[in-house]
Amino acid sequence: MPAIDIHAHFEPRMLDLPAIVRKLDAAGIDQVALIPAMQDPITDHSELLVKLVRFLLARGHQDLVDRLSRRMYTAEGDLILRGKLIRIYPVPDNQAVAEVIAACPERFVGWIFLNPAVLENPVEELERWRQVPGFIGVKLHPFWHRWRIEEALPIARRCEELRLPVLIHLGFGERGRWQVLVDACPKLRLLFAHAGMPWFGRMWDAIRDNPNLHVDVSSPYLDEKLVRRAIAAVGPERSLYGTDAPYGFPATDHSYDYTRIKTWVERLPYKGSDIDRVLADNARTLIAERR
Repeated sequence: MPAIDIHAHFEPRMLDLPAIVRKLDAAGIDQVALIPAMQDPITDHSELLVKLVRFLLARGHQDLVDRLSRRMYTAEGDLILRGKLIRIYPVPDNQAVAEVIAACPERFVGWIFLNPAVLENPVEELERWRQVPGFIGVKLHPFWHRWRIEEALPIARRCEELRLPVLIHLGFGERGRWQVLVDACPKLRLLFAHAGMPWFGRMWDAIRDNPNLHVDVSSPYLDEKLVRRAIAAVGPERSLYGTDAPYGFPATDHSYDYTRIKTWVERLPYKGSDIDRVLADNARTLIAERR
């Protein structure tokens, strides 16, 4: 089935552009919404740790995961993974994604990655990048960039005015209070990364009746069972396929397996039109509606 990957990262140190295109062709993925890399390459992750985090979050133990995860970060906010320092970039490189879009505009669109905690004028930065053809909305990451949701309100209000969607990876505590954005910007179209991670079931019922709120089903933080739970709770009309490539799901050639999550979606117990919605139609609508 044709597909649009609404959540992937451009990380040429792990998978360069020619390799990405070859992989997309083989997997039947028509278009990808790229995000600039925000950290050093993560090539060696603990599958056991990911399973443990997924297990705890799916069962509502967000506070425990929050406490445990704090031990994995330095005072500067960088990640320690298996004894290796992974630097988190305060200002991801939007220019790198712009160059990919310019090279393959029929295949790639992009998210403007903004960090309100360090940008002197994040709205001005938004205005700069939204003029570049192919950018479809804004990516925010309060979890790794360590800012309170309130700090994103100027960006959110401008995106609401422009009808630009916002893709957000929520955090814990003050970094996860998504209701602040919904209350202040009721017409803002929000896409919660990784099925609303780390909140999962705690938020699904709350967003189901709001047509502006969506989830993507990307990332190894999900498994097939959790993807099915998320889509059943939120509805296929507001669930979007994504990969989080090139992280997790290694392929036999030691790169990335683009078919894993796509296969999960194709196996959903829904009629074909609903599966098409998740794989491509919802993303196509989200992209087309931007002003």
